[in-house]
Amino acid sequence: MAIFTGTRQEFKRYFGPRLRNFVQMITKRHKAAVGACEHCGCGGELEAAHVKGRDRTQIIERLLSAISTESVITVELKEFEKNFKLEHQPVEKAILILCRECHSKYDTVISSATSSTADLRAVTEHSDAATVVESPDNILPITLEPPQSAEFKRQLLACRHAEITTFYNDGRVEHHPWDATRFSEGSNVMSNLRSRPEFRSGAWQQSGIVKVHVRIVVQNS
Repeated sequence: MAIFTGTRQEFKRYFGPRLRNFVQMITKRHKAAVGACEHCGCGGELEAAHVKGRDRTQIIERLLSAISTESVITVELKEFEKNFKLEHQPVEKAILILCRECHSKYDTVISSATSSTADLRAVTEHSDAATVVESPDNILPITLEPPQSAEFKRQLLACRHAEITTFYNDGRVEHHPWDATRFSEGSNVMSNLRSRPEFRSGAWQQSGIVKVHVRIVVQNS
């Protein structure tokens, strides 16, 4: 049984790189699986972002504080690593996959939130439509199949049917059909989904929703 005894700073200095490697491994795998920005739906270069309040350092500090509030701590390393990994399950709870532009906006809002309690909203223009990047706690991960928003929209306009799968933090998974007969060429896929009552800010958190996946369904003629 490996035991660490020392200060918090020493723990992070010697054990931090191992935890960073774990985070990089799961984010690389998750990024490949998601395949598109979880906010605007665009493809291209994607980056992983920790959800506000759940970055690697904050998780480490929270777990260490549960062990001891003293300056010198004693940590059972195997147990700590297990608990650290549990903090990233499901991965959607801790990690967002964003394009570079949305990631930059997301980090800007987080930085601003530390010095202001005002409702922060930033708007960035995309080729599909204007996309609102809301405060960090309000971003519900939504993935598409196919992953690129433009291709998903093209197929949705052609077949008018999709399936919305909602994942909950208690393990429940719900499937609902999306009848998109009223979806138009001028509609925005992500804005349409996020405007649903159950996916609006505050509603999805209260319901325990952690992720939404939407796939095109081609009806048999």
